[in-house]
Amino acid sequence: MRKPLLPALIAGAVGFVAVSAPAAIVSWTVPPPSSSPAFPTEVATYSWFVAHGDLGTPATMIYQNGIGVEFMDSPQAVALGVDGSTYRRIGAAEQRSTPTDQGDPAAMVLSADGTFAVIAGANGHGDVLVRSLVDGTDREVPIGAGRSVVPLSIASDGDHVLVLLADSEMSSYTDPPFSGTLAMLELSTGDLLEYSVQGVTSAALSPDGSRIAAQTSQGAVMMDASGRSIRELPAELRGQAFGDDAWSPGGTRLMTLAHDPVWVEKPTGRTLTSAATLLVSDVSAGTTTKLALTGVEYAAALGWRDDDTIVLQAYADDNSSEFRWVDAGTGATQSFSTYESGFTAASIGSADLARDLISEWAIEDRAVNQGWTLGIIGGIAVGGAAGLIVWAVTRRRSS
Repeated sequence: MRKPLLPALIAGAVGFVAVSAPAAIVSWTVPPPSSSPAFPTEVATYSWFVAHGDLGTPATMIYQNGIGVEFMDSPQAVALGVDGSTYRRIGAAEQRSTPTDQGDPAAMVLSADGTFAVIAGANGHGDVLVRSLVDGTDREVPIGAGRSVVPLSIASDGDHVLVLLADSEMSSYTDPPFSGTLAMLELSTGDLLEYSVQGVTSAALSPDGSRIAAQTSQGAVMMDASGRSIRELPAELRGQAFGDDAWSPGGTRLMTLAHDPVWVEKPTGRTLTSAATLLVSDVSAGTTTKLALTGVEYAAALGWRDDDTIVLQAYADDNSSEFRWVDAGTGATQSFSTYESGFTAASIGSADLARDLISEWAIEDRAVNQGWTLGIIGGIAVGGAAGLIVWAVTRRRSS
């Protein structure tokens, strides 16, 4: 006897719609922030199903989600839109990963206004890729056939980018960490100005593009954008990496982080860990203030809200994070957002903020829009299960 399939098909359709429709509604109808741009009080947990594609708006943050060593995750390059809700994968950065990067996306820096990202070509690509986060268009800027390039820092004009150059593959996993020739790349023309400083491992361009702070084999130095007027920075900064937004908005201060080894007593026994210290240097006076971050073992200094307030990402043991405002004079901190690592224990790394938007952030509870791929997959699973159950029941009744 032919078994009735109509009830099973109806049940499957109802299950699919029940699961996938809410995801589609969130994707299409996320309300605008009360004021723009917004940053969420909780950054979305790692998901396998974040959609690829453009945001349709500038980004307020780009980052790597998952470092490749946690449970069941694959590293992703993610952009968070200025609505504080929309998350999209930056596939171009994932495709430009080098074999040595252990699955990490290629290095990238976010423009000050959040409209585009500059993506490395660290495996002899001979160019950097400029990806519009608004409409997803790409533009390649050549730097020489067969050369490798990693972007380090971008000026507020959106045209001048500090880069490291090399004739071989560049990866943060090499030992010692990669270094190269420091250069200034003009995106509009492709002009490349190479500097004479040697053994550069990190560098930051001041927001107005006039000065450069660089960590070299000889210590930390500062120079003007033409490569002249080179002088040493305070000795406390030697060996500490400069993030791409190390300069304060007014160009009067530089900040970096030190992580000093310490022994701590834990329930599992005595453990060697680290204690994070924020270093804030007055470049005119040549003085550096050390601010111990109580209870913080590891952190990343992401940028500045204003000339007196630093944006910090503090990590917990389970790879979750807390985003904090830090007073650059006293070290006092205030949490404004969190990130939960979830069951995969995926962490957020290499976060870069749209520098010119931070002072305008509204910190709000925001719905999560990661695209509705997850809703479709969930709908198929639930709908299929519901249909199978109904089919089995009707089969028994009709036997």
